[in-house]
Amino acid sequence: MDSKLQKEYLRLFDTMDIRESLLDYSIAERHIKMLREAPYFKTTAVALYDNCRHCHIYESDYHRHIFKDEDGTYRDMDIHPDDIDAVIKNAISVLRHIFSVETQLKESKLIREYRAKINGIYKRITEEMQIIESDAAGNPWLSLSIVNISANQEEPFIVKSQLVDTRTGDTFTPLDDMYDRDAILSKREIEILKKISQGLLSKEISSLLGLSVHTVNTHRQRILAKLKVNNSMEAVKYAVALGLLNPSI
Repeated sequence: MDSKLQKEYLRLFDTMDIRESLLDYSIAERHIKMLREAPYFKTTAVALYDNCRHCHIYESDYHRHIFKDEDGTYRDMDIHPDDIDAVIKNAISVLRHIFSVETQLKESKLIREYRAKINGIYKRITEEMQIIESDAAGNPWLSLSIVNISANQEEPFIVKSQLVDTRTGDTFTPLDDMYDRDAILSKREIEILKKISQGLLSKEISSLLGLSVHTVNTHRQRILAKLKVNNSMEAVKYAVALGLLNPSI
């Protein structure tokens, strides 16, 4: 894994500040009990991830079975080395989206496709992930993962992911340009967004930058369109999560 990707991924998780002392782990035990007893999950690769302890706290027998190494030893999911950076890049984009936009976590589902080692052979899998419990501050605590071997094993092997709003069916697709911050907004758009974040109106921004009010408003609309948000407040929140408004930029 690229070290920069790993650092950014961990940085995003650190910003959540989930405190174990404030969590009720009897809730986690109830979820585990349900997963163990549900007939449907007997032949399904299911895992429950704890974002506070940064580990799986439950893995179904079938999950442990299909992700065994060639020697029969289970060590955890082994993502194809050619796919892992793209998987992390997409995960970073999804986290930024979740943290910066008013998203109902329990009503969103991440569906992603990549290659992982199944009984010693890399195969394309489809994984559905959903937050099933949050902490008191709304941070994602318990994540449910359901993995199936894809019926499509033909090349090319491309990492794909979509964040789905389960209420409306709307989707958000994390693309590379949602990760590479320099490709999202122009320098002028970043400059104007910084002024917006300071509470300045279009007329004040136009005076400071020597632009017409019309030009400033055009930039405003382009910023909203590029960030796929509805208003300036959401744009500022999203830009902060993406690192666009750092003083060094």
